[in-house]
Amino acid sequence: MKRYSKLLGVLLIAALLLPGCQKAVQVPELAVPIENPDAVFTAKKMELKTTYINEGSVCPEVTDIKFDFDSKVYDVQVRTGDFVKEGDLLFRLDESLEVRVKEAEVELTLRKKDYEVALKQHNDQIKNMKNLKNMFANMQDWYDYNLWDINIRENEAQFDIRYENVYQDILKFEDEYLELKEQYEKSVITAPCDGQIVYISVEDDDDTFGEDMTVVSIARQDKKLLCCNLIETKEYEAYTEVKALVNGIEYEIEMIPPDEEDIYERELRGQTLYSYFTVKDLPDSVKFGDYALFYLTVSSGEEVLAVPSEALTKSGSQYYVKVVSGDKQGLRPVTLGFSNKNYTEITSGLTEGETVFVANNLGRYGMQYETVNLKTENFTEDGSVFIERRSLNAEPFYNECPGKIKQLYVSNFSQVYVSAGQPLYTVEPNISQADKEEANRQYELAKSTYTNRLKNDKKTLDEQLKKLKQMSKSVEKELAQLKYNKALEEYNQYVIDGQELIDKWKERVEAFAEWEKGDYTVYAEKDGFFSSFAKYSVGREIAADEYVCDFYSVDSLVFIGQDDSRTARYGMVVDVEYRVDGETFTKKGKVISAYDVRPEEAPDVTYVYVQLDDDDYKDIIAQAHAVFEYCFAENVTTIPTELIYRDTSKKSNSSKEEEEEETSDAPAVIGGDNLSEEEASRGVPYVWVYDGNGQIVKRYIKIVRSTRAATWVCDGLDASDRLVVH
Repeated sequence: MKRYSKLLGVLLIAALLLPGCQKAVQVPELAVPIENPDAVFTAKKMELKTTYINEGSVCPEVTDIKFDFDSKVYDVQVRTGDFVKEGDLLFRLDESLEVRVKEAEVELTLRKKDYEVALKQHNDQIKNMKNLKNMFANMQDWYDYNLWDINIRENEAQFDIRYENVYQDILKFEDEYLELKEQYEKSVITAPCDGQIVYISVEDDDDTFGEDMTVVSIARQDKKLLCCNLIETKEYEAYTEVKALVNGIEYEIEMIPPDEEDIYERELRGQTLYSYFTVKDLPDSVKFGDYALFYLTVSSGEEVLAVPSEALTKSGSQYYVKVVSGDKQGLRPVTLGFSNKNYTEITSGLTEGETVFVANNLGRYGMQYETVNLKTENFTEDGSVFIERRSLNAEPFYNECPGKIKQLYVSNFSQVYVSAGQPLYTVEPNISQADKEEANRQYELAKSTYTNRLKNDKKTLDEQLKKLKQMSKSVEKELAQLKYNKALEEYNQYVIDGQELIDKWKERVEAFAEWEKGDYTVYAEKDGFFSSFAKYSVGREIAADEYVCDFYSVDSLVFIGQDDSRTARYGMVVDVEYRVDGETFTKKGKVISAYDVRPEEAPDVTYVYVQLDDDDYKDIIAQAHAVFEYCFAENVTTIPTELIYRDTSKKSNSSKEEEEEETSDAPAVIGGDNLSEEEASRGVPYVWVYDGNGQIVKRYIKIVRSTRAATWVCDGLDASDRLVVH
């Protein structure tokens, strides 16, 4: 919902003060007959209020992890939906950092040593030259010893010219080294707090992230906040009353001061902006995702003399009312104060009890109108997001045996659930002599490569270790030790990987012998889903190592849907509805990531992640709907939608000059005829009301939410008002 205070002109007109009203205003002679004796209003004192409503939700405090440099990651330990404790490993940065830091340290040490040696030699040379100068001076030699001063200065100048750039390069390289060292010291990334991972931009080793972009977002579970569409700071301070309702209970709230620079940057990127509030005494029964209402009220503060805004007319810069006395009326200049769309304060020119003509009053003598009472009832609206089953860690599934598919053992291979050990399909093998020879060749090659590499790598490691033991303790030795450790780690890993490759081709050679005996059946290795196997059918040829589809293990399943309307909120419970053979089934799930907890610079910010509450996925199909209760407001003013009209004649009072002034330090003023974006385009909503004064008048309202049948409204209506049915 677009909030009613999010307007370009929302911060105008609370005090329309006009000049020239210091003297008493003379009442003109009432000479014009009144057109409609019923269309009048007696000026009286009342408190003027304008109420805006923002919708929002209960959300967690979110901690975002960003970096001021680009890098890649490895050893990723978490994914969306995981719960972490403070200090848990999330991932590590570029694993080459340690070696690069040590190499830079060695390079910096050598550069500094070279410079120090050159500087010492220079200082010794200058010292010797000064000693020679003094020696010749004491001997009173015929030689002009003062020439030594010139030689000394020339020598120092030559050194400065030659080594100044070298010294500056050292300082620059040192800065680069310190920056690299800082990155390395921060390369082990751990959770800064307890919470749930609600966004992560890196999922696998060698994934990269950019400077100043959110890499991980963690939703803390120990603190609940309220959030809604952005309320600017000056606007917030201008409200005379701010309150929040959650599950029908009112709470004290305080807005968390926004980062103005961050807001400016997000506005440039066209992102949706939010305000966050701390809330006192929120009970444990309130859950993340619960619906919240923000009532934002601006008031005159006390009872003031007021008339309906429709009673005002304007000529130039002067406002007037038509004063009615008996059957006559005449214009009277007045000065205005606080205003809302329905009533305006009169600060001078009119006294309490005087009667004014109201242009849009529909009252007529002797006419009867059908009316309905206002209702205060609950308003509910449901939401729905189309979702599809995805995997946070999809695994490729490859066919082993070449040949023709002879039989399928599942009725539908598109997004089908399988259990470990379940038969999938049978292949009638088609083994060529070339395939068998290739398998044997790869097997022998893997063995020989493995043996030769281990031999060569072991020899290299022994040589490195021998040199390392001979080195004296220094940064060079530390670097050599580090490189040796890395090489040893790679060697030990290859011992494993190389043997696995040998075993793979050995199994393939043995498999060919097995496949030649007859039909070969493929079985599922573990529980999970195949993403799609529908293109394969009986009689289709399938090759060895052919990529068939993706396999989703149960522990990584999640449902993802794009929520362009941004209604599903983090933490809310949803019903996952799906149909099988015409019958609808429902399972409970929970939103583990949504727009209100994801970083706004994320390109897929509108995606909603839903996770089922149980582990029973067997009968879940690939596509479903997440159905949820978007809002539930208790005891709110609700009227029939068909009774609402739109006034397209009103225009926003804000001008470009006034909009620019909003950026000044002047306090914001709320109220008046400011129009929301919807009101400016579609017209201001209003209803005809038979009010407590016996008048039938146009009453402007603010719409919170609306369905075809009923509309929830705020502002402009009193409990005693009755709606006129036309």
